[in-house]
Amino acid sequence: MWDLPRWAVWGLVIAIYMAVHVLVIDENPFLRMVALCSVLMAGMKAVVYSEWRRGGGGWLRWRPYLYFVAAWFGMDPRPWEKLGRVRSEWKKDMIVGLGCLICGVSLLFLFEFMEIAHVIAVFIALSMAFHFGVLRVLTGYWRSRGVGVRALFRNPLEARGFGDFWGKRWNLAYSQMMAIAVQRPLEERFGRAWAVFTVFVISGLFHELAITVPVGAGYGLPTLFFTLQGGFVALERTFGVGGKWLCLGSLVLGIPVLFPPAFVDAVILPVSKFLTQWI
Repeated sequence: MWDLPRWAVWGLVIAIYMAVHVLVIDENPFLRMVALCSVLMAGMKAVVYSEWRRGGGGWLRWRPYLYFVAAWFGMDPRPWEKLGRVRSEWKKDMIVGLGCLICGVSLLFLFEFMEIAHVIAVFIALSMAFHFGVLRVLTGYWRSRGVGVRALFRNPLEARGFGDFWGKRWNLAYSQMMAIAVQRPLEERFGRAWAVFTVFVISGLFHELAITVPVGAGYGLPTLFFTLQGGFVALERTFGVGGKWLCLGSLVLGIPVLFPPAFVDAVILPVSKFLTQWI
């Protein structure tokens, strides 16, 4: 599969996504989201691995590849070439991750007690619990097993601007994926500036597949969010218009745009309520 043309690998991913979409079309939105996001993640790892191989990367053995696809959220195949051979500090990741997990869940309990259901508040709590908690613990686990992975979410409050936030701090798995699978091929034809902006537009389309398609509503809003962020990155690079607080402010205010009301009601709030009831 890894030697297939680029269009064939992408076509296979799209075909599998559409097939799963049909299979789960009558399920509840949360299960639809999980199924479709799982397919997207596995499919995009295949795309990334294919691009990596095309660029001269080595073969992963079957077990490291399985771990890379099914037990890690990052998109960089390189750490999995030396599975179990790299000893790294891992205790800090575990401690920080557990602390963030406890803080995030505690906030969810507080919001439930105070009957706060605004998407910004609930998303920040869920993000602290999962992005900075669960995923950081997972980072520590794999580092303790000798895999040289790194934290995927890195203190967004220290971001110096839009480029720093999206390129070095928020969801580096996604940044890795888009850099390898989309930006690099586009740069070869259209140059860096257009490639970077196109990455944000395509990111919006990917989030449509993960957010609006499962709930069947709010189409176009995630694309609008990421297109605006791409515009901010371009302005910052070209004219120096940006900075830390403009970046963070636009992100917080953009959360209701990224997550339409139908997704909030069908996925975010039910997940929050489930966690506070069963933990």
